Amino acid sequence: MEIDYFVPLSSSGATVLSTSTIADILYPQLSVAEILSLSKVCKATYRAVKAWYPSAYNINNHFKTFLGTLKNVLAFRGLQAITGTIVSGSQALQFFDRTYYPGSDLDVYVPCRHASAIGEFFLSIGYLFKPTSLQSASAFGSDCKRHLDDLSSRTPNGTVPGQEIQEYNWRFVEGVINFTKEVILGDEETLKVQLIAVEPQSSPLTCVLHFHSSLVMNLIAHDRAYSLFPRATFIKRTGVTFGNSGRLESVTKAYNKYMMRNFKISRDPLPPSSRNPLLVYGDRWIGDRQSWTIALDTAGVTIPYWVKEANDYLGLPLLACQGFSVRNTQPRQPTVQNPAPKHYQNGDVLLTFELVCCTILRLPLVLPISDSPSRSYMWPRSTSYPVMYSFMMSASHPTFSLFISCF
Repeated sequence: MEIDYFVPLSSSGATVLSTSTIADILYPQLSVAEILSLSKVCKATYRAVKAWYPSAYNINNHFKTFLGTLKNVLAFRGLQAITGTIVSGSQALQFFDRTYYPGSDLDVYVPCRHASAIGEFFLSIGYLFKPTSLQSASAFGSDCKRHLDDLSSRTPNGTVPGQEIQEYNWRFVEGVINFTKEVILGDEETLKVQLIAVEPQSSPLTCVLHFHSSLVMNLIAHDRAYSLFPRATFIKRTGVTFGNSGRLESVTKAYNKYMMRNFKISRDPLPPSSRNPLLVYGDRWIGDRQSWTIALDTAGVTIPYWVKEANDYLGLPLLACQGFSVRNTQPRQPTVQNPAPKHYQNGDVLLTFELVCCTILRLPLVLPISDSPSRSYMWPRSTSYPVMYSFMMSASHPTFSLFISCF
């Protein structure tokens, strides 16, 4: 978001606002909207707020609730870098909003071929497998390792849709593994982690783009946290819905839960001509100017060199080279969309994207839907060189060949 500096601040005022002791007491009492307003007062307050950000948005501290120690947190984030795993759902919302919802889960979205690696990590730090009734009745019973190995071995041609997914009404999900752990946090509490294994022909990002509303379209990768609709979510405290899928019982429960947390739910984001819309129509990229991106401290996180080299070569993190389109009419081309066609009518807000197979990265790229016959894609940043996405489909650069065996 653009920062405008309106009035100068006295040097004494700037000193007060930038003093860490005062900032640590004052700033946590402010909402996201209030912090943003403060940062716009002048350059001094902008610098003061920016200096406070690392302590306010400390992902290591945020994850410690579920992972216990800094060593475990850094190990998990290293696995995120290797596997492309993201954290989303209410935990990502709480991270951006600097709040805490008692009893909320940690939702971990994992490419299914990496389900074993992530699942065994949680088992290693004391979590226990909590099978659903359907999982208990299956051939694998309560054997967590066999469930994880089964998910990791799924292929696009041989995928077996998990029956337990029907209760969640999730698309692009291959299976869900629940973990629990008893801890003492003031009173005794049960921590719950949901490992959500994504279909082999899909990616974790597709699940985020199919959530029930814009409210929870936030995600945490190993190096950055992204909020896709920050203006609606944190300034207007509103979640924009997609189509009439809100009539489903499972979605209605989710809406009610967030309304109890002082959010509003809206099917009307205001027309494209509005001067103050909840969202902007058109093509979007992860981390673009409409997003809120927080760079995370990666000190101590073991990031594979091929991930670093690929990001350097692309000029952007791989997630930021992907995107979606926000529309209020059906696209001419076949597309993946939220909501599903049966829940959509023209005029509703619609998210669309394409899944473009990338054999080198062994996962599809999520790209804005294009009505252009040429179907060519450019990097989402003008500062990056204008390379076609089709270039990523080749192994002409040695960095990409590493992903075949390592990613």
